[in-house]
Amino acid sequence: MGENLARQEAAEFAALEKTIEQWWSTPRFKHTKRPFSAKQVASLRGTIQDVPASSYTAKKLYSLLRTSFEKGEYAHTFGALDPVQVVQMAKYLSCVYVSGWQCSSTASTSNEPGPDFADYPANTVPNKVEQLFRAQLFHDRRQREERSRMTIEERAKTPAIDFLRPIIADGDTGFGGVTSVMKLVKMHVLAGAAGIHIEDQGVGVKKCGHMGGKVLIPVREHVDRMAAARLQCDIMNVETVLIARTDACSATFLTTNIDPRDHPFILGSTVDIGPCEGSSLGEAEWTSKAKLKTFGEAVAEALKAAGKSQDVIKQWLKESLRLSNTQARAKAASLGVKIFWDWDAPRAREGYYRVQGSTEYSIMRAIAFSVISDVIWMETATPDIHEADEFARGVHAVVPHQMLAYNLSPSFNWSAVKGMDDNAIRQFQKELGKRGFTWHFITLAGFHSNALMIDQFAKAYAGPDGVLSYVTMIQREEKRLQVETLTHQKWSGAEMMDNAMMIATGGGASTASLKGATEDQFKHSKM
Repeated sequence: MGENLARQEAAEFAALEKTIEQWWSTPRFKHTKRPFSAKQVASLRGTIQDVPASSYTAKKLYSLLRTSFEKGEYAHTFGALDPVQVVQMAKYLSCVYVSGWQCSSTASTSNEPGPDFADYPANTVPNKVEQLFRAQLFHDRRQREERSRMTIEERAKTPAIDFLRPIIADGDTGFGGVTSVMKLVKMHVLAGAAGIHIEDQGVGVKKCGHMGGKVLIPVREHVDRMAAARLQCDIMNVETVLIARTDACSATFLTTNIDPRDHPFILGSTVDIGPCEGSSLGEAEWTSKAKLKTFGEAVAEALKAAGKSQDVIKQWLKESLRLSNTQARAKAASLGVKIFWDWDAPRAREGYYRVQGSTEYSIMRAIAFSVISDVIWMETATPDIHEADEFARGVHAVVPHQMLAYNLSPSFNWSAVKGMDDNAIRQFQKELGKRGFTWHFITLAGFHSNALMIDQFAKAYAGPDGVLSYVTMIQREEKRLQVETLTHQKWSGAEMMDNAMMIATGGGASTASLKGATEDQFKHSKM
């Protein structure tokens, strides 16, 4: 009997392995290269396999982004602050963003606000995702109940709203090692996230992409993070869209030089004045005297001094970007160059290596991350179409299928960007779409719009008009623009719950909430 059960178990396991392999062979995963097998994934699945609700929106999101990419178009959104925003956005935008910055400042599960250092509890963003996803599910139900009471003619005149817009959530650095990333991804998937982005900054020293002092982790380590995220999704049988973000364009430090792919971008001192740490010179003065350069730049300078041709120097700079430091030193020696260059002397007090951020560095990392990621996001300091074009061309020269993302950051002073008038700003997203940037987002538009409106209304309300400011600035505008929150009881689902109460009591309930409700005043209002 025991042997028969064992054979049955083996057959079930083999069948599960085959099912996973078939799933991976679908067009959805055409460009995904996993460093693990279907057999290994099968071994990590439990007896009961639930399908998370976010599986529905994850499939919708991938289809939306891939279709947009193939057409040279884009999907765009902004960071939603609360259930009101996420529901009202649904009428106009195809997806939703949940920002870690926004959550850190307004929704930490510790209730302690702060800057975007990813030092809030790891369940903070998943908690916000769940709040928004539950709001989406509720209003989807509310709409269905309302439409069930409409006539065919009424339904034809009243287009349905797709409230189940895919949510893309901020996973910061993954909050730890491989298993921490897996746990975070699981929380996000169960909470309702259709997509998750994870960045290549170091845990514990993460900063908002528009702050200074950013510390990168080695390429290999971030590939491991993204592989861990994909593994967790595979275990859960979901097609969650994974977005790899790189801060290599403006980062200044690297945790370790263990990965040779990072070597060409590490800075070293070209003048022997001893280590920076412990020097009597201030850091700025030491850095100036040490004349920091990448090894490639230092050799190029030596080649120029030796009278070598521009072609030789250009070829060297191109080749050096693909060499480890050991290989680069050997190549430089073959060109007759031997220089002083020390990457240990400039190390920070925490032991970090200094790096020179650049678009080239971002391209290298994007290509490395593409094997396991669906979308790549390069964080930038300004909205620069030339920089975006360079990045896209560099990535697509190696991985032409790679979808890209772009942060239309509120940290940019858009009105002060050189060469960008209002028309250029208007056309900016269209130009990005042509270059394969298929997902755009304003991280904190929900935050800023909320602050702007509340500041204006609070100021007016505190003035001599008092409640009249509410009537003119909000209520009349809600009516004029047909914003559903005008009748907030109905918006909140009171009609649906009244109907549920009547159904549960066989039609005998006498305490329906909207019978005689104040909102009846709006039915015949001439406002």
